[in-house]
Amino acid sequence: MNSFRGLPQVLARFGVPVEPILQVAGLTRQDLDDPERSARFSDLDQVLGDCLTRTQCDHFGLLLGQYVDLQCFGVTGRLARHAPSVGIALRDLAVHFVLYDSGGVPSVAIHGDTVTLAYGIHTTGVRHVDQVYDLSAAAMLNIMRQLCGPAWKAEAVMLPRKRPQDIRAYRDILGAPLFFDAAHCAIRFPAFWLNNQVVEADPLLYTVLGDRAAVLMTRQVPVLLDEVRRAIRLLLMAGGCSRAQVAEHLQMHSRTLGRRLQEIGTTYQAVIDEMRAQMARQLLQDTRTSIARIAAAVGYRDPEVFTRAFRRWTGMTPHDYRRGLPRPRGPARPDTTAS
Repeated sequence: MNSFRGLPQVLARFGVPVEPILQVAGLTRQDLDDPERSARFSDLDQVLGDCLTRTQCDHFGLLLGQYVDLQCFGVTGRLARHAPSVGIALRDLAVHFVLYDSGGVPSVAIHGDTVTLAYGIHTTGVRHVDQVYDLSAAAMLNIMRQLCGPAWKAEAVMLPRKRPQDIRAYRDILGAPLFFDAAHCAIRFPAFWLNNQVVEADPLLYTVLGDRAAVLMTRQVPVLLDEVRRAIRLLLMAGGCSRAQVAEHLQMHSRTLGRRLQEIGTTYQAVIDEMRAQMARQLLQDTRTSIARIAAAVGYRDPEVFTRAFRRWTGMTPHDYRRGLPRPRGPARPDTTAS
């Protein structure tokens, strides 16, 4: 439950007591101190929404993310903390992340001399996506600093949200060039860091934690729909997604995937349409990025094909959907703004 570790401290800045917020979500103070208890996305979403209402701070998730680091991820985080190299630490974190987080997925991509560490939400029905991504961006930076030491610097932080009128908190907390209206939540840094040894890693403890994590993974009860959604989100962050790729990721034949989805009352097309529609609506609502970039982010090379698909999902075009949203406060900002 340690995504909420800093909740009392952040709320105290606004003079808001933490107990009523925890009670509504069915949580206690003790839950905040248990790194082995994973946070349900519904709890995170509900708590963030309540905090936004009570504090009227539209970057509350960012403030909370300052307190999230590897210690918050239970055995998953401790395993990464003692990995022999930064690259192996990030791999272990991605492989075992499901032990901690059932609603989102991290990804690591290398393009030339640059690494992109990204995080994407694959669960449905999340209302405060922008806050979750603010929290996640701060957490990713904390994790990298913890693995690499104080010399590490991010080259860029990408946030899938509109640029706020006042970005001082983002500059102070994230401490890197900022790119709002991004298609994904991600940070970029030089690839040479992957080969660096993890600061103060313990090889013996890494072996013990690896065995423990492997046991916990065998106890995970796979839920096919969640596994498919997770694979789709991961592949979309990597730049493309097909039924064959999803089946390969899940280590099954494409026809087997189709049959197993039919057995639970759905189809691959229905699942990917749901995922794409959710991502597209979030980007249309929370960013000012172009329709073409949104189309690419959800796996469509042709914006016109995306427009037809979006009309099928929602009954309106992406332009009409965006026009129907409440007007943002303050003047519009350029697309993909860097600071």
